[in-house]
Amino acid sequence: MLFVNIILPVFLIILAGFCLEKRSKLDFRTLTNIGLYLFAPALVFSALVKRDINLGLAADLFWFMIIYTAILMLLALAAGRLFRLDSDTRSALSLSTVMMNVGNFGLPLAYFAFGDAGLEASVLVFVLFTIPLGTLGIIIAQGAGASLREAVMNAARIPLFHSVALAFAVKALGLPLPAFVLRPIELLGQAAIPLMLVMLGMQLARTSLHASPGFLSLAVLIRLGLAPVIAWGVAVWLEIPDEARKVVILQTSTPSAVLPLLYSLRFGSRPDLVAGAIFVTTLLSALSLTLVLYLLQ
Repeated sequence: MLFVNIILPVFLIILAGFCLEKRSKLDFRTLTNIGLYLFAPALVFSALVKRDINLGLAADLFWFMIIYTAILMLLALAAGRLFRLDSDTRSALSLSTVMMNVGNFGLPLAYFAFGDAGLEASVLVFVLFTIPLGTLGIIIAQGAGASLREAVMNAARIPLFHSVALAFAVKALGLPLPAFVLRPIELLGQAAIPLMLVMLGMQLARTSLHASPGFLSLAVLIRLGLAPVIAWGVAVWLEIPDEARKVVILQTSTPSAVLPLLYSLRFGSRPDLVAGAIFVTTLLSALSLTLVLYLLQ
């Protein structure tokens, strides 16, 4: 029943986006900009403003992000050296395994699994992973010629950063938001979750598989096999509260993120391998996430 009630609805919406893209060929860039600059920031802002932000939880999730990302990065680098992958393939492996889909996939999944009770934790995870991993993704994709300044400037332009800063400013100053301001922001935010899944389906419809079985097997093993175990261990070690621990484990056990594909296309770090990993891990996550949910129950 976990698969039917939680996982299947997510994949049905992804399938709707997949079929829509195959049939209609919509303007994906426009939809991306609407989601990135309007719906997602509205969701983050409204979720943070309406709740008393637990700074202790935010700190725990911040350290979780640092430790979890570092372990996965070291694991991907070690696997690349062990299997003697060339530099571009090692970059593709890191992009496919270190960066998980906490946004388009993870945020709706956590909402379906835990509802409003887990929304604060899932939004914090979404924000904490999106901004720094965006910077890391650019550095990985650029390889040896990576410019830290350019990566940081690109990350600072992410609208989520501005919505988080604005939400914290409103909370710190104790500014009451009138209903005519907060209600439209909440409605815009509610559109973010289905749009994220539809966009993921559209992106998968545009993905062509040209990856080697060996690379895909390694990416699946790390992203869907080892990553949830690492997430579980780090969350328990940091003693993250029970409800938030379930959210962060589930949300960081998601398949490879879509954003790294854009970086790999821009910098030429084997986008064919990254696209293949995104497609395969997304499909196989129906099984792995069902198991993770069962264990979390």
